[in-house]
Amino acid sequence: MANIPNKLLNASFLSRLFEDVKMLFLLIRDYWKGVYRDVSIWSILVFSIGIIYTLSPIDIIPDFNLGIGQIDDAVVLLLCLNFLEKDLYKYKEWKKQIKQ
Repeated sequence: MANIPNKLLNASFLSRLFEDVKMLFLLIRDYWKGVYRDVSIWSILVFSIGIIYTLSPIDIIPDFNLGIGQIDDAVVLLLCLNFLEKDLYKYKEWKKQIKQ
């Protein structure tokens, strides 16, 4: 029974992660179209570095180690999402205001 709160925590974390990723893709689309530009230069820089690191064949843990090699990529992307959270929140609020 003590395992149930952990499962709820993990489900909550995953749902928040999926929501953040979804918002990130919407933000990128609106930024690309020129509809939304209120993104800090630091967020753009961190996101770009995170994507470059993830796609780069040079990693802290080489990607040919299946399962383990992707851990550093996932951590980098999670850290990027954490850093972008403020801009994602502002974007989410902006989307709400537009719908009204």
